[in-house]
Amino acid sequence: MEQTLQFNRIFDVVVLGAGTAGCAAALAAADEGKRVCVVEQLGGPGGSGSLGLVTPLMSTCIEGNPMCSYIGQEINGRMEREGFAIRGGTVFDPVMLTFVLEEMLHERGVTMMYHTFLADVERTENKITAAIVENKDGRGAVRGGVFIDATGDADVCVRAGLETLHGDEETGKNQPVSLRYVLGGIDCRAFWAFYQRFDLSARSYTPGYGSCAVTLRNNHARPLDPVFEEAVAAGDLTVEDGLYWQCFFVPGREDCIAFNCPEFFDIHDAAANDSLCQVQVQGKLAILRQLKFYRKYFEGFEHATVNTVSAFVGIRESRRAVTEHVVTAEECASHTKFPDAVCQSNYPIDVHGRKLNTYARVTRDADAPYFEVPFRALVVKGVDNLLVAGRNLGAEFMAQSAIRIIPTCRAMGEAAGLAAAMALNEGVALRELDGKRVHDRMTARGAHFAGMTETH
Repeated sequence: MEQTLQFNRIFDVVVLGAGTAGCAAALAAADEGKRVCVVEQLGGPGGSGSLGLVTPLMSTCIEGNPMCSYIGQEINGRMEREGFAIRGGTVFDPVMLTFVLEEMLHERGVTMMYHTFLADVERTENKITAAIVENKDGRGAVRGGVFIDATGDADVCVRAGLETLHGDEETGKNQPVSLRYVLGGIDCRAFWAFYQRFDLSARSYTPGYGSCAVTLRNNHARPLDPVFEEAVAAGDLTVEDGLYWQCFFVPGREDCIAFNCPEFFDIHDAAANDSLCQVQVQGKLAILRQLKFYRKYFEGFEHATVNTVSAFVGIRESRRAVTEHVVTAEECASHTKFPDAVCQSNYPIDVHGRKLNTYARVTRDADAPYFEVPFRALVVKGVDNLLVAGRNLGAEFMAQSAIRIIPTCRAMGEAAGLAAAMALNEGVALRELDGKRVHDRMTARGAHFAGMTETH
């Protein structure tokens, strides 16, 4: 049955998803003079880093912490100048990140289609011709020359009938998911003094600057274990509440702390609607239970309130694209380098679960101890004009766990946006584009990679 479309819009580059990678892709393509549209199901940009409350930025674990992205560097710089971030922009207020990204997108003339869902993909042989979307205006087509799947779940690939990877290669299970939240009304000085009684190595507290990071996991310091164990024994917490628990102070919000929990370990398919609904319901019940726990057991939390809860489920890994090159865990561990590298990192392979399952770093390249992600890992197989960017890149399960952090996702998005413009300018399929030239364009724009001089 032929579908009736209520609208038809045409752009050069269409980005599906306004998250970490999608924003970078849109900004980079717009900087190259392209007409860009971003389709986003929520009401603002930033994805995990803003509406998902994922703060702070994880380090690339390379000396100097290079961002490999001029867009990422600009975001961090703006955030810090506005007083919304510290430490070079890496410790930041996720709520204000939305405003900064919105400003940047507006300045570049990017068309934003918020509250709009991807319904289908129109494909002719080896080319995507339109994203079929739905919003309050009905169902319509958003057409473009190049499409970038920055959905996080490879939704464009799935709708286009393309093969995807999913979960652990042995079990098929995705990484655990979370529902992050921020509490306010906290006396952070009192809490930090309380915490220091359990962790004698904790440094002094500086308002708006300190970063409390307490994790109850196999290979991390667990100074608050006695408090959690007491609460579990009293029935105030579940065992699962204490398996993974992390918190961070928020710059500019001296009474707030952001939490990287609750975490759900038994969700098999992180892209399934039933799973997402279950986490939204069970997650809020867990947050309420944890709030009562903090008020009862943590000094400084007596008047704590829920400031905000993530607008969506925090997914570490779900579906991944099949690309011209699929990054392997061995390539990450052995610090493999590529001539068409679009980002670099030495972040460890980081797989969450009831028992932490990490793949040890292997330093086989003492002079350049980091791995690289090639441009080919963003070029989707079987289609001439589709790129992926972000956590749905072409990578093995273990490799993806090391690549998925915000700095590398921004770099991948930037590379995708620049590559889309280059392919359109030259009239070539994306697989025909020399990824080394994409890397060079990134550095020409100001992206800093390890081993470069500060003049870039």
